[in-house]
Amino acid sequence: SIASPTRAFLFGYPHLMPKMQGNSLRSMLQKARQKMSSGDSRILVGVDLNGVDGSDSSAAREVLIPALSEIDVLHLNEDEALVLSSPSGSNSANNGGIDTNDVSPDMLSQIASFHQQGCAVVLLSLGSKGAFVSVTPDSERLKQLSSKASGSPSIAISQWMPGTQVRVPAFQIEHGEVNANGAGDALFSGFCLAASSWGCEMERQLCKSDEWKVTPHAAGTFASLVAWQRCDAKTRDGDGMRSAAELMALISQGNLPDVLEE
Repeated sequence: SIASPTRAFLFGYPHLMPKMQGNSLRSMLQKARQKMSSGDSRILVGVDLNGVDGSDSSAAREVLIPALSEIDVLHLNEDEALVLSSPSGSNSANNGGIDTNDVSPDMLSQIASFHQQGCAVVLLSLGSKGAFVSVTPDSERLKQLSSKASGSPSIAISQWMPGTQVRVPAFQIEHGEVNANGAGDALFSGFCLAASSWGCEMERQLCKSDEWKVTPHAAGTFASLVAWQRCDAKTRDGDGMRSAAELMALISQGNLPDVLEE
């Protein structure tokens, strides 16, 4: 049985699954969305990459590109993005006034290509430098995630400003010992939670007015905090670990840990 309410469907590593690639991947994601959505509510569909073979960029693209229109959040790292880069690239990246110091023009161009082919949001891992969040400039794509009926839970992504791009930092580990195993998974799952209908629920609980929203920056910061707890050898085992709601409250209050400086 499927838990209710279902907020998101997350799928990982299609490049390691020969029977779940290309059009097959797209079909599966479509069916998952249809099955898990109820009434007028919408779920978020996220895909996490791993095992992208750099020896054949064309084959690597064929695994993913046909399914991009069904992917609301795509998570990948810089190496994976470079493997998936189109030979011709794209010149439509818009980075005016955006903090993109850690994201190269070629990377921004590739992210723009993902959006052009239907992906709503790209979450790019930058390791110890944090993460980069890019929202499609296509407002119609975001509207697809809006609830059709008033009162039905909305997905936070549906309310985001088209074309937004932000970089969020990584945070310093409090207890000294670092264990980065699973940090990428934590970042991805944390971001998808914040970007789902749960994020909208947190808005209502944490703010009585319209002054604070779960924006792309807030969702990225929440994801970075989830990864921060995962990387801390103490909190990853549950000792002093904060709940998701407590982490979101830290963001709304501006009470964040120190930023990890390179």
